[in-house]
Amino acid sequence: MSQKNLDPLSEKTIFKAKLFDVSEVGIKLKSGREVVHHVAKRRPTVCVLPLTKNNEVYLVSQYRYMLKKNSLELMAGFIDAGEDPLTAAKRELDEETGIKAKNWKELMTVDMSASVFNAVSYLFLAQDLEQGIAHPEEEEDITVVKMPLEEAVEKVITGQMTTTMSIIGILLLDKLVKEKKI
Repeated sequence: MSQKNLDPLSEKTIFKAKLFDVSEVGIKLKSGREVVHHVAKRRPTVCVLPLTKNNEVYLVSQYRYMLKKNSLELMAGFIDAGEDPLTAAKRELDEETGIKAKNWKELMTVDMSASVFNAVSYLFLAQDLEQGIAHPEEEEDITVVKMPLEEAVEKVITGQMTTTMSIIGILLLDKLVKEKKI
C-alpha cells in the first residue's frame, strides 16, 4: 500500500548553502504516527553526453576532492536561477569542453535519491558536434577525454567510472545505440 501526497505538518530550513538547503520536515504517516525527516535539497543539475558520428563520446577528467581521486565523468553542472535545463546543458558543454552541438535531445530526468537527498538531474544527448575552445570556471581543472563508446562502457563495468549520472548516461547511450534508436 502506498502513501500518496503526504503534506508536511511543518517544514523549516535549518541550513542554507549556495548549492543546497537542509530542511526539517514533520509528516504524519498513514498510521497516524508523526515523524521528522531531514531533507537536503540540491539545486537541479544537467549532464551531457556528446556523441560523435563514429560513436565516440567526450568525457571530462578532473580531481574530485570529495572522492579524493580523479574522476572520469560526463560534463555536468548546476542549472542557474531562471535557466531552463537545455540552456544549462549547452552552457556546461561549451564551458567545460568548448564543444557546441547542433542537435540536442533530453534522454531522461533522474531522481538522484529517494530519501534524505532531494536532487534531480537532466540527461542530454548532444550530436553534430563542433569543437571550440573551452572556458571552464576558475575552480575547475578539467581534461577533455574522447573515446569510443565501447571503451566508456568498459570503464563503467570495471569501476573506473563511478559517478551516478555518468554510469546511467553511458549505459543508456550504449543501449540506445545498439538498438539503433540513436
